[in-house]
Amino acid sequence: MKHTTNTRIIFADSLDEAKKQYLSLDIKTEDPNAVLECYKATDEEDFELDSDFNFVGEISVSPEVMETIRQDPERAYVLYYLEG
Repeated sequence: MKHTTNTRIIFADSLDEAKKQYLSLDIKTEDPNAVLECYKATDEEDFELDSDFNFVGEISVSPEVMETIRQDPERAYVLYYLEG
């Protein structure tokens, strides 16, 4: 079963830039075949900026994470590893 790990919010001007910033953090994973997932928060279908909780990709983001996203929602990307 796959699970998510190492979730971060990255502010960037593009998907590629967000991935580069995340990868520069040099986060270690348990699974050598972990897949990096990256989503622009405001592009998610049912994302509501005023909500305390939202689903982004495979995860539910909490009120604390939503506070971070609200700092710059147009540049906010949610990244995490999907591990087996």
